[in-house]
Amino acid sequence: MNEHESLRKALAWLLEHPELDQHLIAEASRHFDLSPLDEEFLIQYFLSGSHGMARTSSKNTRDDDLDSN
Repeated sequence: MNEHESLRKALAWLLEHPELDQHLIAEASRHFDLSPLDEEFLIQYFLSGSHGMARTSSKNTRDDDLDSN
């Protein structure tokens, strides 16, 4: 199996749940046999607010650069 396949499967499984918390991420980590580093990544990604609306609300300066040419 690809080294990242378990993480991809865990991510897909977590995205099927309407509400995520640290306990659900720990369950996914055990179920998909993730490393502690992968589990920490999922916790940071889902629970720190660094995805979803937080990412879409930031200003995309790359588009501004394209408009100036």
